[in-house]
Amino acid sequence: MDSVLSGADYADIMAADFDPLQYARRVASGDNDSTDANSSSNSNSNADASTDRLARAMDALAKRADALDDVLQQTVIASHADLLRQVVGVKALDASLAQVEDKVREIKAHMHSLRTRIRVPYQQSAVYGRQASNLHDAMRHVRATARFIQLVRRLQTQIPPDSGEDKEEAAVAPDFALGALTLLDIERAVGGGDLGGIRIVDQGMATVVRPRRERTIVRAEQMLDAGIRHRNQGDIAGGLQILFNLGTLAAAVAARVRRCVADWGAAVRGRLDPKSISAFVRDHNARAKSIDGSDMVGVTGVVLARIEALVDDLLSRGLELRVLERVLARKRDVLPRFDVSSFSSTLAADPASGNGAAATPSFSDLVAQELGSSTNSSVGSTRTVAFWWREALTLLRAEIDSACAESSVIRQMLTNSYPRVVQLFVPKLEQLQPIDMPLLWDALLGSFEAEYVARAASRIEDAVARCYPPPPPPGLVDAQERRSRMGAAAESELFTAVSVVPNRKLVAGVVRSMSTELEMAKSDARLLSAVAEAASSAARTFASVTETKIAAVTVNPSVLNPFGVPPHPLTKSLVGLLNAAEALRAGIEEFGARGLVAVDGGALGALVGNHSAGLLDTADRAITEAVYQAGTTADAPSSMPSLDLFDIASQWLQTQVLEPMRISACRQRVVAMVTKYLCAYTRVVCLTFPLTEETKLLLTGHATQFEFACSQLMAAASTGVLPSGTRAAVLSDLGKPYRALRMIRPLLFMSTGELARLVSGGDSSSNANRDNSDDGDDDLSVVDLADHVACRLATALLPLGADDNGADATSAASADVRRCLPHRVAQCTWTEWVSLVAESSDIQQKQKRRIGVLIASLELLAAKIQKQQQEEDPSSSDTLLSGFFSLAQAMLAKLRLF
Repeated sequence: MDSVLSGADYADIMAADFDPLQYARRVASGDNDSTDANSSSNSNSNADASTDRLARAMDALAKRADALDDVLQQTVIASHADLLRQVVGVKALDASLAQVEDKVREIKAHMHSLRTRIRVPYQQSAVYGRQASNLHDAMRHVRATARFIQLVRRLQTQIPPDSGEDKEEAAVAPDFALGALTLLDIERAVGGGDLGGIRIVDQGMATVVRPRRERTIVRAEQMLDAGIRHRNQGDIAGGLQILFNLGTLAAAVAARVRRCVADWGAAVRGRLDPKSISAFVRDHNARAKSIDGSDMVGVTGVVLARIEALVDDLLSRGLELRVLERVLARKRDVLPRFDVSSFSSTLAADPASGNGAAATPSFSDLVAQELGSSTNSSVGSTRTVAFWWREALTLLRAEIDSACAESSVIRQMLTNSYPRVVQLFVPKLEQLQPIDMPLLWDALLGSFEAEYVARAASRIEDAVARCYPPPPPPGLVDAQERRSRMGAAAESELFTAVSVVPNRKLVAGVVRSMSTELEMAKSDARLLSAVAEAASSAARTFASVTETKIAAVTVNPSVLNPFGVPPHPLTKSLVGLLNAAEALRAGIEEFGARGLVAVDGGALGALVGNHSAGLLDTADRAITEAVYQAGTTADAPSSMPSLDLFDIASQWLQTQVLEPMRISACRQRVVAMVTKYLCAYTRVVCLTFPLTEETKLLLTGHATQFEFACSQLMAAASTGVLPSGTRAAVLSDLGKPYRALRMIRPLLFMSTGELARLVSGGDSSSNANRDNSDDGDDDLSVVDLADHVACRLATALLPLGADDNGADATSAASADVRRCLPHRVAQCTWTEWVSLVAESSDIQQKQKRRIGVLIASLELLAAKIQKQQQEEDPSSSDTLLSGFFSLAQAMLAKLRLF
């Protein structure tokens, strides 16, 4: 149907805006469609055309109507057939519904019958249930009442009445601990059984239970009071057990501790009131009768006496609570009869139980929980003693702060007398060892400790400042600058030792100040450590200022010039600064030996060690250089040995450094230096060329002069640094180097034969001149002896026409002999050879090179001696050349052994 109506023929009729009147007008006017319009335009007659057009339009409409009628007829017939098919199903459904309605009516009838049969028995059961419940309640009340009567009778047995009630029963001693358990059971029975209003229960509670409960509580309090007063742990444990059995342990003990804190607050309040103290001092001194005023008192004495009394009272109360805490910690609920779920997360496994069950809480845990919850503790619980100390020291701190706020005299006294206050507090409070004692101590007297330490540090710093006064005013500086333009002498007087070096008494005052402060603070380890740190800081300040002074002194290079003539006066000032630092360091070091805490003097030790070592290094380099320059050089034969530079440098070391120095650590260094000088000078003498008679005599005098100078250095190194009764070191203590120096004089004047026997290890007549040495042959090393033999042989081979200085007309022959000297064989200068000789004792490679050069030099000399023997007349048999040749061969044999 829809497909027909949607075709093109019915499009205009099925349009939504279709108007029949307009459609008829359009058909009549010929505008129905384009085909009709074209056909009508060919007509000649308008009337015929209109008639034909209306006829055709009517035919078309009729055809459309017939088509629609056919379509409608077909649609209605099809729908009717479909409806007839559906009617059959509806009838079957209607029959089924009728059957269901019949069944439902039957079910309703059965349900009504069942409802009637069930309702009546149910109502009867409900009535019977209510009656049974009432009977059960009645039985429960009867049982609770019977239980109450039984407990009351047990209570009367455990706690008999007073003597006024029944003398026969009163003769039995009451058992308050068991009675407390019975009282607890009675309270639970009465509270849980809802026995209020029962006459026998009310009468029993009034006449039996409440009086005995009051007696039990009084007895427990008496036992606690007696046990705490007499430190009897048995009485305390009994009283605590009674309270625990009553179920009031935590509240009762917590109330007792708070009451103790309140009593302590009342005792402390006003004890340090400045007005009260002033009035007491005034009244006491007004009653004083002693002529010399010995029985008069001052504010300091009264304050300290009252503080001591408060400390004693605090200690007594603390000891009482400590005993109570010990008993609380040992006692615990072993049944248990109370809920301990709140402790299950904090208590460890009970080692006594094999199954690892949680341990039961101690009485201390119960009390701590009560105290913690009442004091809003962040931890949630606290121990009895810790609670007491926190609250008690807080009250005492408040009283001290109030007194200090009202009177600066009391604050000043507490600050200055802080070590004495520590002596009053710490020894007594350490007996209790409360929890977090350092924190509690900081809360009580921490500010006074900090202020006292600051003042102690200031006193020590003042003592240090007195050692180094401030610089002069600007006017004086300008005057000194004008004087400095006058010349070097005025400049040296400008910066005198008095203005640079601190007085020894002032340095001793620093040590004394440190010692006094440490002695005052030794009563407390923490205070002692703080004062020791202040002393260490002062020592570092002293070292820093001294370092600055030393830098100002050593800015002039002539201060550290050992060859300066005359010596610079500030050299002794430099030594004086080091002495001052050493004196302070030694004084600090003694603190540890006296049992005081160690003070850090490392900065002073480093200062003294570095600068004293620098001074000795400067002198050592200068003297060593002077020693090696004391011999004659083979390249300048006109020169003669000289100790002038050595004398200047050694005098500088002796007079400017060692004699004023008071540093014991430098003594061993000087001994090592002198040992090195002896070895160096021995080598220099052995290297002397040409070794003429004049040179031998000069070297002999120089050896004596050198020995005397070294002995003076040894004596100066021990001046003022050795303990009394200790022998100073002398040159003979140096052993082999000293014996080698003593051997120089006889060595220079030995004959060729004696020298050959010495080289080969035989006896010689010079043994008596070697101080009876057991190993005289080894006093002078073989290589040094080889140098001496080479120089002696070279001197002997010089032409006969040569003068004492080795100059002659035949310079070619002299030059040929000189080419046999060790340094020429080594192809180096004499200075380089001396350096090699000096280093050969420490470096094995250079020692081997030196020996090789000496062997080559001696071989050349031996060859020249043999050649001269051959050139001379064999009949003359010159024994001198033979002795030289034998000496050379003996020395070569000795060297080849190395």
